[in-house]
Amino acid sequence: MNCKMSNNKILVGILGVGQIAQFILEGLDKAKANYDFILSPRSKKKSEELANKYNYAIAKSNQDLINRSDKVLICLPASSSEETIRNLIFRENQNILSVMAGVNRSTLLNITESNFVCTAMMPGYANAMCDGLSALYPLDQYWNNFLSHLGPVITLETEQEFKIAATFGALSGVSFVFFQQLIKWYESKGLSNESAKFLVLKTLTGNIKVVESSKQNINSIISAVSPEGGITKKMLRELEKTNSFEGWDKALDEILNSISK
Repeated sequence: MNCKMSNNKILVGILGVGQIAQFILEGLDKAKANYDFILSPRSKKKSEELANKYNYAIAKSNQDLINRSDKVLICLPASSSEETIRNLIFRENQNILSVMAGVNRSTLLNITESNFVCTAMMPGYANAMCDGLSALYPLDQYWNNFLSHLGPVITLETEQEFKIAATFGALSGVSFVFFQQLIKWYESKGLSNESAKFLVLKTLTGNIKVVESSKQNINSIISAVSPEGGITKKMLRELEKTNSFEGWDKALDEILNSISK
């Protein structure tokens, strides 16, 4: 990925240094993006590991990080995030991006008293490879540019639209379980792990490309690949018997409900 470089790096404070922060830093390093970071001391081992790897500073405290940063990226775990943030004093002109699940923008505006708060959702692993989708609300050119180093960015116009889109974070994680389930089935029938993995992933990758590039809508594609009497139609009927597709809807509804609280 090509990136325009300048002499002055942009300083960003990262509040909460866990797995998602690591993915972001890996992706930005891979993209050769022109930023510098101050890391919170919250996870000492992880902060020291990343600080040493990328030559970043570690703040003395979370408040020290806030005091030294004009831009703040919040990557705290949802379970303790509100309590941590409520104990900090932010500036009203501080530009904040939260990638925390379960804490909405309205709450963050109230807690931080900042006028510039955005929320984002990203898958993580794919962002470390500069190929992960990020959902952003509302549009902020600084954070849009920041996230674009890590993959494509979709900007939502309302908080409700963002909440709906943000369910893809859970969908992304569960997709690995879906891959695993299919691979394990082929292995259980006698294929090697290498062959099973190749078969499943290449099939799904190819089909994604079909949907992305085809001028037909997806219903037309489904009709074309599932004629009566064929094996696709037979498998669809088996899945419908167990309401397998409804399970996906119900699971996404549950995630949306938890995000919307």
